[in-house]
Amino acid sequence: MVLAVDIGNSNICIGGLDGADHRTIAFTTRMVTRPRCTEDEYAAEMKFLLQRLPVDPTACEGVIVCSVVPRLTGVLAAACKRLTGREALIVNYTLDTGLTFAVDEPAKVGRDRIADAAAAAEHYPLPCMTVDLGTATTYNVISDKKVFLGGFIVPGVQTSLRAISAGTAQLPPIAPEPPEHLIGANTVAALNNGAMFGTAAMLDGLADRVEAELGQPLTVVATGGLAPYIMPCCKRKIIYDADLLFKGLALIWERNGK
Repeated sequence: MVLAVDIGNSNICIGGLDGADHRTIAFTTRMVTRPRCTEDEYAAEMKFLLQRLPVDPTACEGVIVCSVVPRLTGVLAAACKRLTGREALIVNYTLDTGLTFAVDEPAKVGRDRIADAAAAAEHYPLPCMTVDLGTATTYNVISDKKVFLGGFIVPGVQTSLRAISAGTAQLPPIAPEPPEHLIGANTVAALNNGAMFGTAAMLDGLADRVEAELGQPLTVVATGGLAPYIMPCCKRKIIYDADLLFKGLALIWERNGK
C-alpha cells in the first residue's frame, strides 16, 4: 500500500492506495490544515489517525505528497518519512503524468490540478473538463491528445459565502445545502440558492464555451464535497468522482514511484 497525502488550504486528506496498480482506495481520512504546525505535531496526529483505522504506516511501500501549501510540503513529507521510513514522491509537472502542458508557466499549476487532470485523462473520454469544488473552485481542460490546456480558478462556494457575510451588515453566515426551490423566499435561501445555482450556471456556461472552442463533445467530471449538491442544479450531464485526485496520485505513483 502507498500512503497518499493531499495538502489543501482547508484540510489535509490522507488515503491508502492499494491493490492492482494501487487503484483501490483502501481508506481515507483527514485533518485540518494548520500552517504553523511542526513535523512532530503532524507526525503525531497522522499516527493517531492511522492507528484508529487501523493502518500500520511502517508497512507502506511508499509515500506520495500533493500540496498546494508550499510551506507545509516539506513538513508533511518529513512527518511521513518519520512514520513510514520512506522518502515522499512530491507531485510536480516534471513527473511522468501522462500529460503534456500547453500553459505559460507549468511550474505554477496547482499540484491538485495536475493530479485531477492526470486521472481524468486516464479514466474518462477526452476532451474533458474537471471541476474541483474546494476552497477554490478549479477547472482543468484536457484535450483529446492529453494536453493540459489550462482552465479557470474562482472562489469556492463556502469561500464566497464567508466573504459576502463578512463584508455586509445584514447577510448572515450560512452553510450551503441542497436547494429545495430555485428562487429563494428569504435571505438564507437567497444566499444558499444564489451560491448553488450560480455555481451550477457557471459550470454549465463554462463547459458550453469550452466545448464550442474545442469543437468536440466535452466530458465534465466533478469532484469535491459540494459536487453532489451542485450537480442536480446543472443542466448538462456531470460525472461525479469523489476519488478523482487519489486516482491521479495512484497513476503518478505507478509511473514514477517504482
